[in-house]
Amino acid sequence: MREQEVLRATRELAAYFKGRRTEREARAALKIIKAFIRDRERIDPAKRRPLPGALSTGDANHARKHAGTGARNAQRRSAHRTDGHAPVTTDAERLPTSSGESSSSNE
Repeated sequence: MREQEVLRATRELAAYFKGRRTEREARAALKIIKAFIRDRERIDPAKRRPLPGALSTGDANHARKHAGTGARNAQRRSAHRTDGHAPVTTDAERLPTSSGESSSSNE
């Protein structure tokens, strides 16, 4: 239950910074978050649960492994150009030559 309160308070605080909540509501949200952190610091690090809203280490590894699969990536791969790219020009070709001289490569 406490974790749900922290998640709600985090959303309230984000809404304050977007201009959708008052300063009073933001201060109340901060009190909830600070109390949660204070209680969390008293718990042995080995026994702490993951932070609310954060993936646990097992979930994070699972999400990372499967992030590159799916139909969305297949569409992205097929959308790339397969024909040749635009020709590359060098700086010498872009520089204007004097009007009296003509280059043999430009004829």
